Amino acid sequence: MIFEIRRLTGDDAALWRTLRLEALKLHPENFLTTYAEEVERTDAERAAMLDGRMVFAIFGEGEPLGTAALDPEINPAEAHRASLNAVYIRKAARGQGAAQALMDHVIATARTLNIVQLELCVAQENAPAIAFYQRNYFVQWGCLPRAVKLPDRHQTDLFFYRPLDDAALP
Repeated sequence: MIFEIRRLTGDDAALWRTLRLEALKLHPENFLTTYAEEVERTDAERAAMLDGRMVFAIFGEGEPLGTAALDPEINPAEAHRASLNAVYIRKAARGQGAAQALMDHVIATARTLNIVQLELCVAQENAPAIAFYQRNYFVQWGCLPRAVKLPDRHQTDLFFYRPLDDAALP
C-alpha cells in the first residue's frame, strides 16, 4: 500500500476528533486523555490544538489510518529533545507498514528541526507498542509504577528514548 502522511491543521479538527475518539474508546489505557474529556472538547479547541502542535496523520487510499504527534521541548536548554505522543494506528492498518511509515516520517521531521533525542512513554501492558518502539531503536530508561490511575487499577508506565544523531542508526 502507498501511504500519504501530512501534518494536520485546524481545518482537520473533525478528522482528528474521529481518530482521537476511536483511539480513546478502543484503548483508553494507552492515553492520558479520557474519552469523556475528548467528547467535551469543541472542534474550535481541537483546531487550536492542531494549529499549535505537530500532529501527523497517515492515509492509505485516501482513508485515515492513524496519527502521531511530535512535541518539541520549548525550553531552550531542552530544545534538542522532543516527545512522541498520541500514537494510534487503526486496527485494520496494523501490520501493513503504516506505523513504520509514520515513525519514519516523525523521525525525519524531528531531524529537520535539529532534534537529537526523541522520547516517549508507554503503558507497561502495551506489549505490541513496546516491541515496535524497541525495533525502532528506542531504549528504556525508566519505569514509573502507579503512573496513571485507571478506573479499576493503577498503571505502570515505561519511559524510552531514541538518539537521532547516532550515525549507526537509521
